[in-house]
Amino acid sequence: MTTIRCLKFLLMGTLGLGVAVQAETTTSCERLKATLTYTQEQAPRDLSSVLPVVVEKVNRVLDGVVDVEVEWKGADLHGRVGEHIVECTVTRLASTVTDEKKKTETTVDEYGREVTSQCFHVPFTILDTNECTLPLNHPMRHHCSAPSVCVNTQGSYECLCPRLGENSSSSSVPTTADESFWKELDAETNRSPWELSFSSPSKTSCPSAASTYGCCPAKYTADGIKCRANFRCPVDPCKDKDAYDCAPNAQCVRAESPVHVPNHSCQCPDGLMGNGKACGPADPKPEPKVMFDGVSPTELTVKNNYYCGCTKPKIDACSGFPPCKGKHEICTVSATNKPMCACKPGYVHHQEYGCVDVNAPTLKLRHDPQGDRTLRLRQGDEYREYMVDIVDDNAEDYLRSLKVTYSRPLPPGCLTNIGEFHVNYTVAMPWANPTYVRVTRRVVIEDIDECSLDVAKYQRTCPAIVPQCDISAGAQCRNTIGSYTCQCPRNTSGDGFLKTARFFDDYPAPPSFKGGSSCVDTTKPIISLQGPNPKIFKICACGGLDGVMTSTSGQDDMQLQSDQRKLYEADIREMIRETAGAELCATHDQPRPSPADCIKAVDHTHRGDVDLSNQVVVGDPVQKSRLHWVVPYNVKDEAGNEATTVYRDVIVEEVDLKTVEKKIREEVRKEQQQITQRAIDAAVREERRKWEQENRATQRGRRNTGSAANTCPACPPCDCPDMAPADAKRCAAFCDNVSASCKLSDDNFIYGILLWFGEFFSPHLVMVIALSICVYFVILLARFVVFVLNPGASSSYDYKGNNTIDDSDLFLSPSQRQQQQHAASQQQILQPASRSTPMNGVGSGGIFSPQQQQPQQQPSFGSPPPNASLFASNGVESAGYDNGGRSFRSPGLITPSKNGEGARHGRIPYR
Repeated sequence: MTTIRCLKFLLMGTLGLGVAVQAETTTSCERLKATLTYTQEQAPRDLSSVLPVVVEKVNRVLDGVVDVEVEWKGADLHGRVGEHIVECTVTRLASTVTDEKKKTETTVDEYGREVTSQCFHVPFTILDTNECTLPLNHPMRHHCSAPSVCVNTQGSYECLCPRLGENSSSSSVPTTADESFWKELDAETNRSPWELSFSSPSKTSCPSAASTYGCCPAKYTADGIKCRANFRCPVDPCKDKDAYDCAPNAQCVRAESPVHVPNHSCQCPDGLMGNGKACGPADPKPEPKVMFDGVSPTELTVKNNYYCGCTKPKIDACSGFPPCKGKHEICTVSATNKPMCACKPGYVHHQEYGCVDVNAPTLKLRHDPQGDRTLRLRQGDEYREYMVDIVDDNAEDYLRSLKVTYSRPLPPGCLTNIGEFHVNYTVAMPWANPTYVRVTRRVVIEDIDECSLDVAKYQRTCPAIVPQCDISAGAQCRNTIGSYTCQCPRNTSGDGFLKTARFFDDYPAPPSFKGGSSCVDTTKPIISLQGPNPKIFKICACGGLDGVMTSTSGQDDMQLQSDQRKLYEADIREMIRETAGAELCATHDQPRPSPADCIKAVDHTHRGDVDLSNQVVVGDPVQKSRLHWVVPYNVKDEAGNEATTVYRDVIVEEVDLKTVEKKIREEVRKEQQQITQRAIDAAVREERRKWEQENRATQRGRRNTGSAANTCPACPPCDCPDMAPADAKRCAAFCDNVSASCKLSDDNFIYGILLWFGEFFSPHLVMVIALSICVYFVILLARFVVFVLNPGASSSYDYKGNNTIDDSDLFLSPSQRQQQQHAASQQQILQPASRSTPMNGVGSGGIFSPQQQQPQQQPSFGSPPPNASLFASNGVESAGYDNGGRSFRSPGLITPSKNGEGARHGRIPYR
């Protein structure tokens, strides 16, 4: 088991981090119970990966954590299989530490909080991963170069040079090697140079070794990975016939050592000669010769692959020099050409830490997609420590101290309160300048609507924020900023929270929480009496005989009345008991009511109205006066609220025989009024129902036709007001007033006219008048259509008749000259040649003759046409002047023929 110490760097103001101080010994550290288990490929690789695991573990099991500090080399833990301990210094609020022994030393941090520090051991268990069988692109796959073979070990792997003729699948190579296998390997002495790595350190990391075991670091570290990757085994040149260049009949012969050049030769078989790449008949065996200088080979010697002499070698001072033991140290050559160990480039030597990187790393927040260094969460989310990336080429290779500080303690589970806090990440390097780097993450916790949560989900992940409203009692959840409240429905009182509701410091109770009183029904039921009140029982009054003129009454009558009245209360109680109170509302028109018909009890609850009529308790009658009792009604709802007691009056009426008939008539009249009233109420309800149906139909018609603006508006319902008693006459007057108030719109002119007529005439007469007007307009329209389609049918006709002087058009007498002209023309007309015959109509001398146009003189106003004759040639009297030309006579009327051909005269207009 490995223990990794944590060093705490105390923050000195804001200038830097002070000198490292050794933490408490491991014996004083408290071990956390649960162990974190990983495989090698899943284990944390660097400090940025280790710290979130440690912080999450610490926050899950400890309260009030404000600071966690870990100092660790990632490579040391990442490659080690087995159980390891990460030792951390955890700073907590002093108020959260219950053990007095653990908070003996308290300090005040930079936020003014009293804190105490404590050492904890976080156990890790890392399981082995077989690097030899991982896929090619896996980051943990082995780095053995061919022809070396990968051999898995516990927590790492080794590279092994195979024996000649063997490969990686040979049975002599185990899947996972233990200590015994390597001991047997070290004991072997018969391995040839071809089964060992190269002897030169410039060619391999482990010269002349059969494997990397005992040469490279045993664990899976960066140095061990690099060492195994540089391990090289010689390649057998004669293993693959396609690889060497010997002639087919020649034999490949390895050199004694793989470092020889060439490392193999080609030998021709016996009887043939050549260099092995080509074999022919044997020639005399050549001999090596040199030139006159005694050093340079002759051309024939070079041709026969003979060499003479050697060149002066260059000395490599670090070749064969033992590996440097310090981290980040390499072999360098001094000014005197002597080998020495020094820090590799980019590192400087520190007296305490050895070779360290002088450049401070860059911290980059993980899970920061917006780049604003802000992490936004909601209530109910769990804060996850994403940590930072240490942007540095050597971040995994050397000692660092990473400290996480919270501006407020994190809860062990989900976040329940809104607000924000800050997380500071500080990497300390006392040998660097500056001695530390820091980056801050802002965490914002936003409000969540607790009333719309997935209760099943948050009951598992964050039960503290699940609303605790008593839904069964009618309470409703209302979200508030950072919390919620429970509201009770109407007719109830209380805070609305469950009676079992519990709240804690991490999620305090909402302001409206008053201890969890749920919602209690506080509304009393309401009792209303049904049926007659008061209930009157009539009984014959005791007395003597009553005559028409006198009546008798004595002491005995008074005693009888007193004895009878003593039985009234007992009788009332007995009737209530036998009928469960139904007798108190029985009437002649409803002689057998049920007990629920006498009383109505309603409890107004948040679930709706609850009918408690069947639970009403009818009490015993209480006498108020000699003939007056009251019967109490009580009921209690489910919540225990008692209704206000309602009393029914019970009156006993003692009636004598003289008033019986009057009382009977009174009751009959009242019953008739009640029957009438019920009939009126039923008729009003029916009319209201019809009106509502018509109104709905009208509204649907308006929506369908889109002509709501041009239709008659809906009148209000004709509801008779409450009146006692209500009669038909008063209802009719009320409905007339309502109808008069129903005004039509301006667009309904025809409706207005019809209503105006309705005020003076009966509705039937109005309809007859309207129909007559419509028929009249239809006739006019028909005549107009006939005129348009047949205009000839409307020509004028002249008919012969007995016309008097009043029927003729009278004109002024013409002048003397005109009379002379008229006589001459008259004489020409009377000539035979100018007469019209029945065959040719009017003669050629007439005014309609087409053969000859007689010159005409323009007549003056009132003169007849110059060529007009008094009589036509067909014997029909024509238009003309008579009485010496003083008057002009119109043509006589004639009767038209059946075929419509009458004496149609086309007159020419006067000119």
